[in-house]
Amino acid sequence: MAEGRESETVAERPVELAYRPTVGELASALRARARHTGAGRFQRRALVWTLAFSAVGALLSTAGSGRHGTPWPLYAGLAAFAAFTTAVPWLQARRLHRFAERQGDICGTVDDTGVRLTTEHSSAGHAWHLYSRYVETPELFVLLSSDKSAVGFAVLPKRAVADPKEVNRLRAVLDRRLVRADAEASGTPRSRGRAVGRGAGSVGLLLLGLLMFFFAFAAVQHATHPDRFPGIQNNTAPVSAVMLGLGTLAIAGAWRLVRRMTAMRIVTAVLAVLVLLTGGAVLYRVAPMLHCWGSDRIARAPAGSYVCYDF
Repeated sequence: MAEGRESETVAERPVELAYRPTVGELASALRARARHTGAGRFQRRALVWTLAFSAVGALLSTAGSGRHGTPWPLYAGLAAFAAFTTAVPWLQARRLHRFAERQGDICGTVDDTGVRLTTEHSSAGHAWHLYSRYVETPELFVLLSSDKSAVGFAVLPKRAVADPKEVNRLRAVLDRRLVRADAEASGTPRSRGRAVGRGAGSVGLLLLGLLMFFFAFAAVQHATHPDRFPGIQNNTAPVSAVMLGLGTLAIAGAWRLVRRMTAMRIVTAVLAVLVLLTGGAVLYRVAPMLHCWGSDRIARAPAGSYVCYDF
């Protein structure tokens, strides 16, 4: 009985923390919050689609339409936009870190009553009702508020505990009081609906990838068959290359949708390999033409190579 009471007392002992936040940890927390909130996922998807459409537009702008100069400023602007948007969490983390630095070292405790943090200039207690879920990364526990955008969040670095074994105790407290944002209850109607939706979306993206490869194949038929279409042809190789890129992106998206679903992951992998083999066959036909990227016209020489024409 005495041993039982002693172990119970030890289990109820608060987990003690001591740390000073870093820019990298704050940036990682912001990225974790974005991955597990509706607003964050919407922004990420909007960014991906914006970059995809911008890249396609930039490629098509030089796809053999009489423009002989490569629009390097457009490409540079697209790359700068991608770099800036990717660095947004780091820039936000820098601003948060400047404020945290003025607070000095942070000491705190975590138990079943809440989180208490103390700095050189302030002291605050956070009851568990302020947070509804948490995210675990290799270095952090990130507590998220209950609103959809998770405006409020707290960062608890794993390095803040003196003994690595205390990380398990900290995780146990969080599991008792909060819900893991990255752990979805299996078997519920909502989870089954999402699984079906992801599976259907994966198949749809694979079919889209196959359709893009078909368009890529059809785009270069005139140039690759001089016996049926003699003479100089329009240079459609750049358009075909863009279709190949879009098809590959569609297949990558199909894999991303089901990467955590074992059964669908196997099915998707098999189908993706078959579709990629089709794309590889198309690329084998298109690759010899790509040296004529900026040319208006193209013709196949008797030896099998391609001659570029600019008018």
